[in-house]
Amino acid sequence: MSHTSVLRRMLNSCSLVQLEDHYESKKVKLSESKISDSSIEILHVPPDTIVLDLDSAFNIEKLFHGKAGECKRADYILLSESAERVLFIEMKRSNSSATDISLQLRGALCAFEYCQIIAREFFDEHNFLKTYQKRFISIRHTDGYKRKTAIERTAGLGQKHCLPDTPLRISWAKTIQFKQLAA
Repeated sequence: MSHTSVLRRMLNSCSLVQLEDHYESKKVKLSESKISDSSIEILHVPPDTIVLDLDSAFNIEKLFHGKAGECKRADYILLSESAERVLFIEMKRSNSSATDISLQLRGALCAFEYCQIIAREFFDEHNFLKTYQKRFISIRHTDGYKRKTAIERTAGLGQKHCLPDTPLRISWAKTIQFKQLAA
């Protein structure tokens, strides 16, 4: 069974963000919960992409204390079977500490790994999402002020943003291409 169909069987539809038509392709609009003017559009999203609104759907505060940051999580996870990518996205209306963003991205990674375990144990999918490349993204200054988009790679030269501690940092963008995030 395809990974996309397993995810659609596994995930509650109220936790998903629907893709929108955008000319000959797809796009998705991501917004920070409880902040009306904080959003970004990701353009040219592969049509098989599943967008999980992790911030709204995954609540673990009743299970853990949260004293070490274990209750934190990023806002969204995007998974594309055709691109074999999983994007972990944390949005901030203004600025935030690198440590706080790293904890949120780590929390999203834990939620992703939990989905892998659920697929293995309950859906008999033993290699579920194992070949997918992970990309961690911090999108800051989503408040709508017009400034030139800044993209900063915190990983070393030639390295990808494949760890929660070295995310791709994007500031002041209103739109961005999926392939820029997934590269």
